[in-house]
Amino acid sequence: MRRLALLALSILVLATVFAKEAMASSEQVLSEKERYALAESLRLGLAGTQDVVAAYQEMQALAQTGNARAQAKLAYYHLKGVGTVPDPDAAIEWYKQAIDGGREGVRTSLGKVLMRQGQTDAALEQLTLASAAGIEKAQVIRAIYHYEGKFGAKSDVDFGRAELTRFAKAGDMTSMQVVLMAMNAGKAFEVDPVRMSEHMISTARNDAGKTGGQAAEALLRLWRERTDKEALALRAEMVAHAGLRGRIRAEDRLFLAYDTHDARAFRKEAEQIIAQTARSDYARAVLVVSRLDKNAFVHVLQEELRTRGYRVGKTTGIFNTRTLNAVVKFCADTNIQRDCRLGPLRSKVIKVIVGELAAMPPTL
Repeated sequence: MRRLALLALSILVLATVFAKEAMASSEQVLSEKERYALAESLRLGLAGTQDVVAAYQEMQALAQTGNARAQAKLAYYHLKGVGTVPDPDAAIEWYKQAIDGGREGVRTSLGKVLMRQGQTDAALEQLTLASAAGIEKAQVIRAIYHYEGKFGAKSDVDFGRAELTRFAKAGDMTSMQVVLMAMNAGKAFEVDPVRMSEHMISTARNDAGKTGGQAAEALLRLWRERTDKEALALRAEMVAHAGLRGRIRAEDRLFLAYDTHDARAFRKEAEQIIAQTARSDYARAVLVVSRLDKNAFVHVLQEELRTRGYRVGKTTGIFNTRTLNAVVKFCADTNIQRDCRLGPLRSKVIKVIVGELAAMPPTL
């Protein structure tokens, strides 16, 4: 009897626990806004844990309910390979659904993707519609594409130049950057390049927010190839700007380190910069290292594999047998052997390996 009583009591306790959990679950149904925020938090690791696959699944589920904001963001996930393989075609379809749901501003992003896919007429159509809706970003991008001849036979270079001049004079940082780069290459624009550069520097120094960050980014792009003392000082100042996007900060810290350190010292600098880079910007930063210095990339690769439990031996920056064995095992563990067979230091393979490293958080 005592055993039966104890069993009955145990069942009652379990039933109570399950009931409370069910009630809590029903009471904690997230709103669409909260689900969107959850997905982005998982993508960026804002709560301390980054899980891009879970982020993708959450955003996809929300997008499938017809939430246009989530559809636009899911398109971005497909475009960048967040929690899934990069798929520009899927991105295009989700952008179109978001537009159908009323997000006209997405036409700008759609136009850019279509241009990268070689669909120039469709890109022009989307950017024209967005421009007609008064979306300035679309107007600027359309002007750039016209000026650079990216619309093929439908390009209107004079229109592009006139629009870029108008936007540059109005203070648009992207337009000013394009105009100044064109003028550096000997192209003619009816603007004062000295005053424009001074305006950009002043904006960056006096605005710690988004606009100042855009000015800093434009200046970094303009001065990236300059290595004189004045340029290096300005680049160092701009790369520390509070409003600079994380991806640009990581990239330009690497470019600056490459220009100010010898080869051996750059390897250590690159390792530190990568370690300090947000996971969302990690893959791009490592790819920049691979393009600047292959030995520095091998150095970073060795360290990154080590922090994920692979035996690479001493970090040397030299692609030795131990490194090869570690890469082979990593490729097998992540099911990318077919890509890796092409050669681990080929650009295409590096991109695949780095993508998998980005999706596998360090464990050591």
